Amino acid sequence: MRGKVITSALLTVVLSCSSVYGSEAFDNMSTSEQAQTAGAYIEEIIKDIQNNYYGGNVTTDQLVQAAIKGMTGQLDEYSQYIDIDEYNAIKADSASTHYAPDFKCEFNDNGYPIIKEISRNSVAYKQGLREGDEIREISNISAYGIGVDEYQTLVTKTSSSTVSMKIASTGAIKKMDVKLTRVDNSSVEVVAMSKLSGKNQNYDDKTIGYVKVKEFTENVGSEFQQAVAKLQASGAKKLIIDLRGNTGGYVDAAIAMAKQIVPEGVIISTKDKQGKETVYKSDLKVRPFEKYVILVDNNTASAAEIVASAMQDSGVAKIVGEKTFGKGIMQSVTAYEGLGVLKMTTQEYTTRLGRIINGIGITPDISIDRLKFVSETDTLDSKNVESAVKFLGYKIDKENTVAKDLGMYQLEMGLPVTYVLDKATVSAINLEIYNDMINNDRALTAGYLSLLS
Repeated sequence: MRGKVITSALLTVVLSCSSVYGSEAFDNMSTSEQAQTAGAYIEEIIKDIQNNYYGGNVTTDQLVQAAIKGMTGQLDEYSQYIDIDEYNAIKADSASTHYAPDFKCEFNDNGYPIIKEISRNSVAYKQGLREGDEIREISNISAYGIGVDEYQTLVTKTSSSTVSMKIASTGAIKKMDVKLTRVDNSSVEVVAMSKLSGKNQNYDDKTIGYVKVKEFTENVGSEFQQAVAKLQASGAKKLIIDLRGNTGGYVDAAIAMAKQIVPEGVIISTKDKQGKETVYKSDLKVRPFEKYVILVDNNTASAAEIVASAMQDSGVAKIVGEKTFGKGIMQSVTAYEGLGVLKMTTQEYTTRLGRIINGIGITPDISIDRLKFVSETDTLDSKNVESAVKFLGYKIDKENTVAKDLGMYQLEMGLPVTYVLDKATVSAINLEIYNDMINNDRALTAGYLSLLS
């Protein structure tokens, strides 16, 4: 009987406490007063847990961290609280420069990493390392069966130093401090179009350049500027910018890149909770390239959509690929001394022409799912036909007209030489391009064809 009474009493206490912490406790208070009151409640709860919780010791830091994460858990999927150790690790991972051994390894689940690529001019070679050497230990940890990710974690540093290794070479085992060299972890990569060629590809127009932007890290603006200079020096007049798989990053980096290619005018406009509007503009008066294609897919998001939308809205680029992700909101990062970092959605942006991207995405000008290059109704001077003929490897000039090239193609394919787009020729051309797209990069092929026209 007493047990029932005690239980009832405890239940009453719990219920009465719950009523104290209910939402009505904050009625008729200003935001500042609500925060102060909530702080007092949290302080009281922390004391109660530390004094009476029987399940083990819980530190104040652990409770505060958990409380903050609980609060941010009520926000959208892009807002989060990150403790200071995790934040520093993220910053280190995104650093544009790191240090590692200047050789490459081959990895085996049932063996040790083996040095496979090492230059005679490398620091490691001068230290005595050679191709075929086995790495037995790294920092006193056995390297047997490790993969590339674990290897990179063990040997990569954020500053110039050495890493201890035990090396098996020509029957002898030696321990040495392998010197690390600087590795630039660039997010912007220039690739020659010829190197992107796949089966039966004809990416041989040297006036078309290609640059891949993997993510918008802090240094993308300067990296892209260097890429533009390199492409211009190589003779590129048109540019393919590949933003596929680019999920975003720093907005400032996207704006810095956009200012180099978006014509004079608005890039994006942002608005915060208080209605304050900020307009980001480009002052560019002279285009570095004549024409652009932006490659996108379903994973192109956030900062990458800023660049893609500005180029599309300004009319200087064709967007090619799939509909983008649709993340048109921006997060601000605030560091709290002694605690961690709060990343929180604070703004939404609209495009140059006032379009909303969030939850909608960018619709490509050329969708890879609905490409059809030629038809019987096309005239021989149409852009579709000229692009297709060039892609198939034929020149178009005064001596080599489209009709003459078409006749050559018909002859090579064993078709009746009619010099016109008859049904058999149209089928053959479309089938050849379609098969090429299946075997290779469909979006890149479509973008390349667009720039040829």
